[in-house]
Amino acid sequence: MILRILTILFIISIFIPVEFHYLLGSLRIETYRVVLGLALVVSIINIRQVLEKADFVDVLLGAFIMLATASLMYNHGVQKGLESSGILAIEVLGSFYLARLFITTPKRYYFVNLGFVMILSVMVFFSLYEAFAKHRILHDWATMITGNNSLDYRLYTHYYIRFGIMRTTNLFAHPILYGTIGAIFFPFAILLVINKFKWINFGRALALLIGMITTLSSAPLLAVVFQGATAMLAHYWQGAKRLWSSVAFFAFASFLLINALSNRGFFAILISYLTFNPVTGYYRMLQWEHSMDDIADNPVMGIGLHDWSRPEWMNSSIDSFWLLVTMQHGVFAGFILLFCSFYAVFNVLGVLHKHHPAVKWMVNSWIMASMSLILIGFTVDYFGKIQPMFFFVLGSISWAKYHEQLNDSVNKLSHIARIKAAYQNKMK
Repeated sequence: MILRILTILFIISIFIPVEFHYLLGSLRIETYRVVLGLALVVSIINIRQVLEKADFVDVLLGAFIMLATASLMYNHGVQKGLESSGILAIEVLGSFYLARLFITTPKRYYFVNLGFVMILSVMVFFSLYEAFAKHRILHDWATMITGNNSLDYRLYTHYYIRFGIMRTTNLFAHPILYGTIGAIFFPFAILLVINKFKWINFGRALALLIGMITTLSSAPLLAVVFQGATAMLAHYWQGAKRLWSSVAFFAFASFLLINALSNRGFFAILISYLTFNPVTGYYRMLQWEHSMDDIADNPVMGIGLHDWSRPEWMNSSIDSFWLLVTMQHGVFAGFILLFCSFYAVFNVLGVLHKHHPAVKWMVNSWIMASMSLILIGFTVDYFGKIQPMFFFVLGSISWAKYHEQLNDSVNKLSHIARIKAAYQNKMK
């Protein structure tokens, strides 16, 4: 019961505007952090259950937290290091184990995802108003209630108006946050339409897409592209490994060719063109170039929360989750977390074909969402509420490894349904 309540509160807390917070010194306490703190306590109390369900992903995630803690303590001292690592553990382990302990069946996975989709689809009406009226109405209401004006002032300037409309934030602190969270649940919404077509499901999927478009951010639209590519990968994974080996070979050959013909290199071209604003793309490329010195000078322990070296005219933000993790906590921590994420996806992908069709589409939606989150993390930082959402999604699929038991349950339910249908027809 407590896990159900915490999960419902977590879903609600994701949609509570940033203005609703309490400052404890320099630490900003938001509802989602309180919920995840309680979830982490519940996980510790239920440590035996956690250990019973543990697999290699848990080991890698634990190793990352230990390395990150060591990095923060090394760079900032024991007290501040423990405080910062405590917040990190709450957002990473609290969200991961909340999902791991509660979402233990396809039914729970279905309703948690449906809950997010329903809320996001209703929110689109505010997004359309915000975009065309150029009025961040939800944040203005939140400021009136709390007295906190928490949005970056630049979000109200012409820099966030593109093609004559304002980039929407809706209930979130930034358009990227809104768009990325919408992209997380877009595969579920689309596959729900395909597998259980109803007009209301179609309307929800369309609302999610419209909401992502109104952010005018490259991140959610790039995520949709990656999700489409991942869907193809999942479809052919078991039957055409030779094909994918050939694709990988030609992709690598193309990589070498582009590097040979361009003085900017493949990755620089990728980042500079996969954005709405070429200046933004070029700026992200510069972040990678200038942060390499910090990584090279501090490869093991990273720089912690210290400022990174860069020209005076550049601001301190880093628009890449994976780059920031590596720079802050060291190369080993960054590699372990990235490997953990890819391992989780490909581990589930390997058993996708063994699932009953009634369950398979949900597993597929998770693979699509997770792979896109990993990939767009190279061009977007998972700040604010995206970081706990990333690990919540990562922990929400552990039930998929019990595919044999799930298939037996689905077959029994199907058999019972056929018997009931035959009985009802006979009575008629």
